Amino acid sequence: MFDEKTQRLYNRRMNKIFLNCACVFSVCIVLSCATPKRAANSVPPPPVQPSSQRQLQQTSLADAEYLRSVNDVDITRETFNEDKAEIMQIISDLAKIMAQSNYKQWLTYIDRESIQYWSNKQNLQRASRKLPTKGLQMNTLQDYFTYVFVPSRRGREVDEIRYDSKTDVKAVQMREDTDVIYYYFNKINGKWFVHIPPIEN
Repeated sequence: MFDEKTQRLYNRRMNKIFLNCACVFSVCIVLSCATPKRAANSVPPPPVQPSSQRQLQQTSLADAEYLRSVNDVDITRETFNEDKAEIMQIISDLAKIMAQSNYKQWLTYIDRESIQYWSNKQNLQRASRKLPTKGLQMNTLQDYFTYVFVPSRRGREVDEIRYDSKTDVKAVQMREDTDVIYYYFNKINGKWFVHIPPIEN
């Protein structure tokens, strides 16, 4: 069909084409095998939480606190935020006062009813019998400040507030499902004052 020279040229070209095809085929096989391997070994990047989702979580927590705090008392969210901010500021002020043992400054944060009750010697003597330190006698309101009020509250942390009414609030620390009460507050003429409950019978 072809002369000898033409046949040799033809055979060379066919060999080149065959080798090129074989190389291309080999590369395709290598790439197809390597790609799934890389995909299997690669670690997907951590999911990025959208800011809107974080805001939703924060809103949910704020809603839960608001509902815990107001309970069945008719308090708007705005009033709750204002009351909590004011009460937390008072507690912060009291922490400094207690650290300095500033009795006179402390008195300005206490409601008149509590001052009157805890200035009564009979009430102080009854309270003295309940103190962990036996034999310690309280004779003045300043003694109560020194031996009861400060030790029971110094270094404590308050997280939230609880309304008993629109003018009566407890400041508490949350511990799991329990509220530990550290302060009682009364709102008098639009201002919050610390109330010290009388001795329980």
